[in-house]
Amino acid sequence: MRVPTLQTSRQQLDVISTRQADQARLQQQIASGVRVRSPGDDPAAAAQAELARSSLARLAQDQRATQLATSLLSTADGAIARGVDLLQSARDAMVAAGNPAYGPSDRQALAMQLRSAREQLLQLANTTDGAGGYLFGGQGTATQPVGGSQTPAYLAPAGEQRIGEGGAYDATVDGRAVFMAVPAGNGVFTTASAAGNTGTGWIGAGSVYDANLLTGRPYAITIGGTATAPTYAVTDTSTTPPAAVASGAFASGADIDIAGQRVRIGGTPAPGDSFTLAPAGQRSVFANLDDAIALLEAPFVGRPAYNERLEQVLSGVDRALDGFNLARARVGESLKGVEAAASQNELSSIAQTGRKSGLVDTDLPRAIAELQASQTSTEAALKVYASSGRKSLFDLLG
Repeated sequence: MRVPTLQTSRQQLDVISTRQADQARLQQQIASGVRVRSPGDDPAAAAQAELARSSLARLAQDQRATQLATSLLSTADGAIARGVDLLQSARDAMVAAGNPAYGPSDRQALAMQLRSAREQLLQLANTTDGAGGYLFGGQGTATQPVGGSQTPAYLAPAGEQRIGEGGAYDATVDGRAVFMAVPAGNGVFTTASAAGNTGTGWIGAGSVYDANLLTGRPYAITIGGTATAPTYAVTDTSTTPPAAVASGAFASGADIDIAGQRVRIGGTPAPGDSFTLAPAGQRSVFANLDDAIALLEAPFVGRPAYNERLEQVLSGVDRALDGFNLARARVGESLKGVEAAASQNELSSIAQTGRKSGLVDTDLPRAIAELQASQTSTEAALKVYASSGRKSLFDLLG
């Protein structure tokens, strides 16, 4: 007669079966390196791991956007740098054109140099990004952003195209701001001689000596007095009749201050000659170069008028250079921001990968220890079951 009952045997077999299942689970975790293979293994860890996977997918997408933005902005930076070189070369040519020893053939040669720079700048404005778009295409265009060779016009929507989550990164440069919206004159106001002047006076580009005094109004400087004792009178031409602003004795090359603006009139203007100041508008870099080319190719009109026009076109190229340098600085700042975002994305990806690994990956030392303990306890349970299965009443009675 056997002492163990059927229920006791079944309980021992259930314990052995459970421990063998645990061993199989642990062996699978050790072999695959994954602890949570389905939500049923650890619902809380599985949910947190899914959040980590979503975050990693978002970071990977944003990282691709930073790589594309870096490539596009780096190419744009190189193109703008090339534009700076072209404008500097054009400026050097115009400075050389001021040499009194230069004759018509010399000025023609310089005009050809300016034409070449203009054509290269036009090609630069339509630089492609290698993916069917244009680096200076503003908010995006399928056609060249700057159209027309004689009178170039900006045809794309002004602004920048942005990519990445929330439009975080610039993918284009606003070509209108770089090539078409160059402040005229000295950037604040323009100067000019009246067409009917009879003297040899000419007015420089001028400068701002106190921005707080600027009014944004147009002014006229009229020469009066006599040839031996000239005077000047400044009027505000925005009113009817023009309002007197200032007056005094005229001296060639002396400063004349008008509402925060400072100009000089050189040469010998005749009584009745006049000169104007007006708020600066905007012109394209191509228009500025066209003016310079026209000046160099036109018949020489005399040194005073030539000097005035040369200083005006030189001032326009200087403003274009300022605009290109500012655009390059902005692209540099954008690149800096993209690189910082890429570095942060990389750090975040490492952190999220570690978090997901901690949630679902197998802790090998712990799993091996648990497996060894389970094997030991299973062997002991098997021995107990085998030993109890052989006992009878006679064994107990001795």
